[in-house]
Amino acid sequence: MFDFKSPAKDDLPYIRKICEKYGTMGCDFNSANIFLWRNKYNTKICIYYGFLVLAYFRDNKPWGYCFPLGEGDPTAVIAEIFKDARQRGVEANFVMLTEAQKEKLVEITGYKFSFKELYGDEDYIYRNYDLSILPGKRFHAKRNHISKFNREYPDWSFRLISKDNKDDAIRVAEKWCEAKDINPNTYEEFKAIEEALENYELLKLHGGILYVEETPVAMTMGCEINRKTFDVIFEKGLVEYDGVYAKVNNEFAKTLVGFEFINREEDMGIESLKQAKLSYNPVVILKRYMGVRNDKAEES
Repeated sequence: MFDFKSPAKDDLPYIRKICEKYGTMGCDFNSANIFLWRNKYNTKICIYYGFLVLAYFRDNKPWGYCFPLGEGDPTAVIAEIFKDARQRGVEANFVMLTEAQKEKLVEITGYKFSFKELYGDEDYIYRNYDLSILPGKRFHAKRNHISKFNREYPDWSFRLISKDNKDDAIRVAEKWCEAKDINPNTYEEFKAIEEALENYELLKLHGGILYVEETPVAMTMGCEINRKTFDVIFEKGLVEYDGVYAKVNNEFAKTLVGFEFINREEDMGIESLKQAKLSYNPVVILKRYMGVRNDKAEES
């Protein structure tokens, strides 16, 4: 069986190396997300012959395996996933598959699968140029929101997160929770934000805070997925400041020099969030699938 373990800080450099080389644009395979969401999703990892194997656990057993990431032929690793599942007495269900991974899984194994699209788990990916420049008629409404914000709050400023203002990012997250009537002490995302800021340098995060005068009104941060793609993991704003999300999104995109794409992650099946993400004109909607084997042939 695989020697699965909870992702730890010591694992981050190796995880980062594998994810960057693999080249996926998906937000689920960057080192910061794997580490920060390990408790919420009960994810565990194993390094097997240079491949990263990630699985979601329930009742101490994996209920879903991700497609292994690494360089070279993953055939032996996928065979080992089926073996691991048999030994644990569970089905080798594959989750968070992209279209390409779905096809590769069938090609490698020769098995028949039933695939189900995971609505709400698709990633919305944008051109950095679009989010930072907001060109043309497609972004007319966004430019108007930002212009209104600038008029109403002329003393705004945007500052990168540093050791000197991390507490301001926490203040925004706390106020966001308060507005939503959420207890931050039991809210997993707030805990992840706190841990992210505590390990900001280790996780190689990059973020910023939007201020009106000296009041922090929005925060955002994320990390590199690969050299072309940046992942925005967190974004919180105080909606009493009209246009705050359009403004912080635009200002942050301007700082992501060198990245061609920005992944703004999934909509979680929330219709209002889906419409907000679509309004920024994604160039890729990265769909995800769950694959369940439905033939009865014995694995070798």
